[in-house]
Amino acid sequence: MDARAYFDITDAIAAADNADALAAIENRIRVTEMHPLERRVIERVLRSRADMLRVGEIVVHRPPPQRAD
Repeated sequence: MDARAYFDITDAIAAADNADALAAIENRIRVTEMHPLERRVIERVLRSRADMLRVGEIVVHRPPPQRAD
């Protein structure tokens, strides 16, 4: 794979801020011809980004601190 294409894809993954953007990148990866090692690395980065986006959606409800009246 061309180095420019590799870095364009990895930069696009890092800039993705929602699941739709990641799906578009995943389609781009699917049609891009690359070495199997490159594919594994890019797919790992893609999975990591998807996990990070899901973690960002988790809301932890904490009770308000008790007042010392």
